[in-house]
Amino acid sequence: MKNKACDAIILAAGKSSRFQHSEAKQYLRINNISLVDIAINNLISFKSIKNLYIVLQKDSKFKSSLKLSNIKYIRGGLTRTKSVYNALKYIKDTQEIPDNILVHDAARPYIENKDLKNLLSFSNSLKNGYALGYPLTNALKKVDKNFVVKENLNRDNLFMALTPQLYNFNKLYSCYNAINEKKINVDDEIEAMAFLSYKVNILFSSIGNIKLTYKEDQKILKKLLK
Repeated sequence: MKNKACDAIILAAGKSSRFQHSEAKQYLRINNISLVDIAINNLISFKSIKNLYIVLQKDSKFKSSLKLSNIKYIRGGLTRTKSVYNALKYIKDTQEIPDNILVHDAARPYIENKDLKNLLSFSNSLKNGYALGYPLTNALKKVDKNFVVKENLNRDNLFMALTPQLYNFNKLYSCYNAINEKKINVDDEIEAMAFLSYKVNILFSSIGNIKLTYKEDQKILKKLLK
C-alpha cells in the first residue's frame, strides 16, 4: 500500500504578547537553537513528511539554519486562524497538494518521538483528524478579575489540546475556507474541523509537550531539551 503524502505547517507568526520580551518567543534560542529550528528538527526525521511550510510574521527576516530544500516560508496573518489559512491556501494553489497536513506550533519545542510516531501512524487510514492531548489533572477554578475563586469546575473528560495535529488536507482546507469567509477566529484545528461537523480524536501525549507562554516556561524547556 502506497503511503499517503503528508506535509507540515509550523506556525511561528505570533506576537507573543504574554511572553513580554523584545523578541517574539518563536525566534528565541533554547540551548542555542531557535524554537523554529527545534520544530523543524523534530519533524525532518520522519520520511512521511515531505514539505515543511514555516509561517512567519510578515516583516520577519528569519531563515532556518538548516539548509533544507523542502522548507518554504509563508507570510502569516494577524491571528493564528489567518496564519493557518494563509498556509493552507498557499499549499492549495501549488501542484503538490498532500493527502494529509500536520499543523504544529513552534512555541511547543518538546515533542517526544514516540508521540509524533504514534500520531503519524494514522496517516494512511486518516479520515478526519487526530491531535495530541493530555488530560487535565489539577483542580480547576474559575476566578474573577481580582483572582478570587468564583466557581469550582468539573475536570472529568477534559483534555488540553496540544500540537502537532494531523488532518486530511482537503477537509481542513474546506473548514478554514468557510471560517475565513465568515471572518471568525478559532483556537486550533480541532475547533476549525468542528465548524463543518468533522470529528477529531485525541491521542494521549507526554505532559512535557508544554507551550512556551511565560518566561518561567523557558527554565522548564531548557531542562527538557538537554
